[in-house]
Amino acid sequence: MFAPRPISWVALIALLINLGACSSASVVSSEGGPTISEAQAEPYDGPKQRIAVTAFENKAGGRSEIGRGLSEMLADSLVNTNRFIVLERQRLGDVKREQNLADSGRFREETVAPKGELEGAELIIRGSVIQFESECRGGSLLLIGAKQACVAINLRIIDVRTGRIVNSTTVEGTSGTAGVGLVFTRSTLPIGLGAWNKTPMEKAMRRCIETAVRHIIETKL
Repeated sequence: MFAPRPISWVALIALLINLGACSSASVVSSEGGPTISEAQAEPYDGPKQRIAVTAFENKAGGRSEIGRGLSEMLADSLVNTNRFIVLERQRLGDVKREQNLADSGRFREETVAPKGELEGAELIIRGSVIQFESECRGGSLLLIGAKQACVAINLRIIDVRTGRIVNSTTVEGTSGTAGVGLVFTRSTLPIGLGAWNKTPMEKAMRRCIETAVRHIIETKL
């Protein structure tokens, strides 16, 4: 009877490595994610989840418009990724009022928007602005002693079906980060943020939003 040859230690180690490679998952740093422009250019045929971005709460002090403006920037940028169906929530009242015009009897029935067809969100993104400083210390990202503008947002992604928080993180942006302002498609800042147009704070805001978009894409919810 033929006796099997004993496996060598070298072959055994190689076998274990191959099995581990098949069963293990790797974690990719958010720094390696695509920019908005790269994500938009990449064809995407996968399922698109319906996602809504609520107005951010401003916990950093200053005007409340800061939170709303940053959430509008995030919603616009998520649309441009072509990865999600982004639903209007901050201006939903305008949509409802337009639909209600059908009840006035003053418009042609075939031209008014029908009721009962608004889409519900599968995911909701809530955010809090926790840092909004025109002069700050950017930590290891900046040269020692250098002052830059800094923006930080705490993000929570909520599963609407269960009400569970499925992801929570803090994203940051500084005016000293390379590549700022090159991937955000909106040429002007939203109403409420215009005072920081063409300033270091604008660069910090854009970098923070870019980082947030990369994170949301990479969570693969």
